[in-house]
Amino acid sequence: MDKIGLTAKRHNVEQYAPVFKRVYDYLTKLKKEVYVEKHVAELIGLKNYMPFNRGKTPVDLLLVMGGDGTILSVVRTMRKFNTKIFGINMGNLGFLSEIPPVQINKTLAKIFAGDYTIDKRLMLHVEVIRKGKKVEQFHALNEAAISKGTISRLVNLKAKVNGRKLTTYHADGLIVATPTGSTAYSLSAGGPILYPSIGAFVLTPIAPHSFTQKPIIIPDEKKIEIVVDSKNRHIFLSIDGQESTSLDYGDIIRIKRDGDANFVRLPTESFFKTLREKLDWGKKLEK
Repeated sequence: MDKIGLTAKRHNVEQYAPVFKRVYDYLTKLKKEVYVEKHVAELIGLKNYMPFNRGKTPVDLLLVMGGDGTILSVVRTMRKFNTKIFGINMGNLGFLSEIPPVQINKTLAKIFAGDYTIDKRLMLHVEVIRKGKKVEQFHALNEAAISKGTISRLVNLKAKVNGRKLTTYHADGLIVATPTGSTAYSLSAGGPILYPSIGAFVLTPIAPHSFTQKPIIIPDEKKIEIVVDSKNRHIFLSIDGQESTSLDYGDIIRIKRDGDANFVRLPTESFFKTLREKLDWGKKLEK
C-alpha cells in the first residue's frame, strides 16, 4: 500500500494537530504517497502537499481520524474506489474505528508489514421511486430508516421481499439495517445484534402499533420494497443518520445489497471484544 489518504472529522480537532503531524511525518519517512485533506493540512501547517478529496481521490489505504460518524460519511463517498479503510478513534463509542491515537505509529508499522485482516462490511443501495421515476438514490453502511415527524400520526408502510408481501407496518417507522448497522439505530429500537460477516439485513419496526410485529432477518440476496401508504406530510427517509429526504404518499423505497466496504483490522481485535468494551457487557459480574 503506497498511496495513503489522511482525513479527519471537520470540527473540534485542534487538540489532535500533534497527532496528525506525527502520522504525516511517519508516512513521508516511509516514502509513502500521502494525500491530505485540506483542513488537516491547514491544521498542521502544510504548504505543499497532495490534496485528498473525498469521493475523488483514489488511495490504497485511507486513515480516518474521527468517530463512527466520520467513517460513515467517508465510506459512502469512497465505495467506488474499493479503498481500504482504517479508523483511528477520536470519537466516543467507536464501533467502526479501531484504535486510539496514541497507538497509531506502532499500528501502522504492523499494517505495512502485512499483519492485518480485511473485514468486509456489506452496504445498501437505496432508491426512491415517485410516480414511476427514480428521484433519489443513496448508499448506506448502517441503515436506511423511514420515520414520521415528531408531531405526525403513525405511518403505514407496506413491505415486500422479492416482490412478495411481507406485512404492512403501522408504526413510528421502519429501519432496514446491515449487520454493521445492527449495533446502531436498529439496536436502540429493539433489533438484534448481527455478526458483521453474516449476509443479511434486519428489518426493525420503530414502536409498532402491533406487539406481534417484531424485527425480522432477511438474507442479503433479497430485494426489499417499501411503499409509503400514509398521507402524512412529515415522513422522512434517513441514510446512516446523515442524509435525509422527505417522502410522499405512494413513494416506493427499494433496497438491495450494494457491495462491501473494506475495513483494515488488527489480528488482536475481535467483534466480541468490541461489544464487551463498548456495551459494558458483564463488567459488574467480572469484578
